[in-house]
Amino acid sequence: MKNIFTTVILLAALHLPAQVFEPGPIQDLVKKGTDHIYNAAPDSAEYYIAKAEVYIPNHPVIPLMRAMTMLWSNIPTISEELFSKMEVQLDSAIFLAKERDPDLEEPEMIFFAMASYGLLAEYYADQDYTMKAVGEANRAYGLMKKGFEIVDEHPEFLLTTGLYNYFREKYPERHPIYKPLLWFFRSGNMELGLKQLELACTESFLTRVEAHVYLSYIYLRYEFDPKVAQKYLSELCTLYPNNYYAKAKYLESLANPTDFKNVPIDVIYSLITHESPYYKLAGYVFLGYFEEKIVKNEEKAEYAYRLGLEYGQELPDHGEYFKSFGYLGLGRVLVNKNEKEEAKGLLNLSLKYAETEQVETEAKTLLSKL
Repeated sequence: MKNIFTTVILLAALHLPAQVFEPGPIQDLVKKGTDHIYNAAPDSAEYYIAKAEVYIPNHPVIPLMRAMTMLWSNIPTISEELFSKMEVQLDSAIFLAKERDPDLEEPEMIFFAMASYGLLAEYYADQDYTMKAVGEANRAYGLMKKGFEIVDEHPEFLLTTGLYNYFREKYPERHPIYKPLLWFFRSGNMELGLKQLELACTESFLTRVEAHVYLSYIYLRYEFDPKVAQKYLSELCTLYPNNYYAKAKYLESLANPTDFKNVPIDVIYSLITHESPYYKLAGYVFLGYFEEKIVKNEEKAEYAYRLGLEYGQELPDHGEYFKSFGYLGLGRVLVNKNEKEEAKGLLNLSLKYAETEQVETEAKTLLSKL
């Protein structure tokens, strides 16, 4: 009886124009697998991916989910060796999407091909493979434009449409040098983009977590409203307690003397005990901040800052915010100890890595007084 049931489901799935986007047993398996991906539980994620694969063996969601499993089990330090494995899965997702829909006109195939191109472009850009990144980004953009037209019917496109609408206007506003290069791209709408991203947090299921992550990033780096970022990051920490990336960003959103009074100290210690130097860097610099600003013990603060920054030296291409935050904190402590020469060097390093106006302004102010 069980085999008959499986066969019936499989045959039905093969004839459905939409399989993952439509509510039903396949979508339920994908949802469960996705939840385990974001909770950094690769074995549990693979269990549900393999179950979904029984019903839709040639669907691009299967290799895409396997690539996402690798990504979120190692984020943000993706080695070249690991990415080569991810690349195989992403290329497979694109191949399967095109095999099922050569012109990429079906919403599901548009979405999974677009997501795969986007991930490839992001990695290539991070590694300074400029031409590869541009090629994949162009392919993703072509599909993104198709998504603009169907976003009202398919909420999974809210993420990419919202990001485009927001950054198409915000990025050249922040970086005017790029304005002349964007004249041939359709105009965006920042307010609409934020609304679409907010909707993606509740209406989508595949892109819900990514929408939370990007919204928190926007409110931390572009809108300068950490209170709003806290909301999205707190939700992620509650839903996915093993997501250390969300924990680190949540602490960043609390990083001011007022909000840090209520910091969940257990989150700091969980980062410190993680095996990744990225999370140790974050954990120790936030412990330093806690000791400096809340406990008022500058000796312990100095020790924690220094230890965190030692781990940061293992990460030449990652953790810029945490490095800038740590160098700034250590610089403040040394200014108070009247160790001006070392403090100058540290504050200049903070400026070198600075990603936020808050850190940059404070470092410059301290340097001007030395």
